[in-house]
Amino acid sequence: MNILFAQADFGGCGFYRILQPAAYLQFVLHHNTKVIFRYKSENLLNYDLIVLQRQNHNGIVEAIKFLQSYNKKIIYELDDDLWNVDDCNISKPYWTPEKVSNAEAIMRACDAITTSTEPLAKILRQFNDKVYVIPNYIPEITPIEKFSSPIRIGWSGSISHKVDFTDEIIAALKDIKKKYREKVELVFCGWIPDKLVGYVTFFEPVPPMQYLYFLNELRLHIGIMPCVDIKFNESKSNLKFLEYGITKTASVASPIYPYKNTITAETGILLKDNSYEEWFNAIDKLIQDESYRQFLANNAYNFVRENFLIMNNIMKFEKVYQEILNM
Repeated sequence: MNILFAQADFGGCGFYRILQPAAYLQFVLHHNTKVIFRYKSENLLNYDLIVLQRQNHNGIVEAIKFLQSYNKKIIYELDDDLWNVDDCNISKPYWTPEKVSNAEAIMRACDAITTSTEPLAKILRQFNDKVYVIPNYIPEITPIEKFSSPIRIGWSGSISHKVDFTDEIIAALKDIKKKYREKVELVFCGWIPDKLVGYVTFFEPVPPMQYLYFLNELRLHIGIMPCVDIKFNESKSNLKFLEYGITKTASVASPIYPYKNTITAETGILLKDNSYEEWFNAIDKLIQDESYRQFLANNAYNFVRENFLIMNNIMKFEKVYQEILNM
């Protein structure tokens, strides 16, 4: 296959949903792939399949019709719920009603849509009957042995997660730090809630292609995944759990869809709710019980390796793309 990927950004979505599959399709399965950011429709005629990630500009529908007249197949790739972005999310001002409307029109014009989760696919089926779910996958890395002290508790993300750090969760993290002092280190990367300044070791954002190696070097013992129960979070993927798992890090997660459908009692701690008590007690247990912490970390690592490595799942991209080409 000759596949052209129109990447939307340099962030994690661009890496996991476009750059990574493009690379593995080419170097593992020997398809011809190319990734671009700017293009003219006439320059795409050398490709059988064009994947448009999160495009929303005027004129794209006409370009799609032009390409389809030459029997080219067009896929729209989306892995965020554009219709339920909360007000704290940094992408809220970007996704204006006009851009969302443009995106909907493009989805209707495309031959198919690919996305990362079933809840998001359910939303997208109102715009196109052909919606394929391809989960997020990650590359394999070799976990680095953890330092014995201090116990490192970490999180990474942008200010778009501001809504997820409730006062209860922040209070639990503060009290964990107060209880254990120098025996525990809270580590944040990318963004830090104002109320945690002074309690946390902070690192600036890391480019997506380097992120897993950076996370590995942090040698976290515990990774946290706080998410409030809002519509936008229902469509999120289990990517943070995969990243923690492949670095042999024990996880504590809020009880929302992506984690409830991935984490078991053997691979992580899925909280009953986002209360102070649930967060404090779960983290406290993992700090005190080293054998339990290692049990979860080892099981999570094995689970991710067996089910979510891109090397072992790149054929799923190939299968979906081939099916769309044959439509």
